[in-house]
Amino acid sequence: MPNTLFFTGKGDDGKSVMGKKNISKSDSLFSLLGALDELNSWIGFCLACDRGKPQHNIDMEKILLRLQETLFIAQAEIGAIGFDMKSPDIVITGYHVREMEKIIFDIDVMVPPLKNFVLPGGTMLAASLDIARAVSRRTERIAVKFSKKKNLSPEFLQYLNRLSSVLFALARYANFIFKKPEMHPSYR
Repeated sequence: MPNTLFFTGKGDDGKSVMGKKNISKSDSLFSLLGALDELNSWIGFCLACDRGKPQHNIDMEKILLRLQETLFIAQAEIGAIGFDMKSPDIVITGYHVREMEKIIFDIDVMVPPLKNFVLPGGTMLAASLDIARAVSRRTERIAVKFSKKKNLSPEFLQYLNRLSSVLFALARYANFIFKKPEMHPSYR
């Protein structure tokens, strides 16, 4: 028998147990945790696409890895809140929000001014970042809905809002460094 199992079988009845708390997997807690996990996976995909890039001023790999690490903090916070544990030790703070804002400002001064809406896509990296951005927006909506049930900090919701903006800025930057012109909707 292997030392590590990839399953426990404890959730086979459609419930998850942590401590003495037993919660249905259909609970909005798992919608939010699943959305955070999906978002983290998309960012991992973006990392895989950030190969063979030209030299650039923004360390995209470092930023994407930091986003993944911070999403684990978000999941830990939501798990603690969702399972009614004592106040979470690991939480999203104002520092995390300011970190996102700095990335956005750093990119904003490098890319051309935004005058129109931008069609998603361009390079493989930009397209992947656009998908991650869309998943981030969905995750934010799920978090807002979850916050009606369980109190989430303003910083948590601000972080999710800034995260989608960071992903949008990174997508624009990816097209910029690869010299891929942005496409705009024609509304025809």
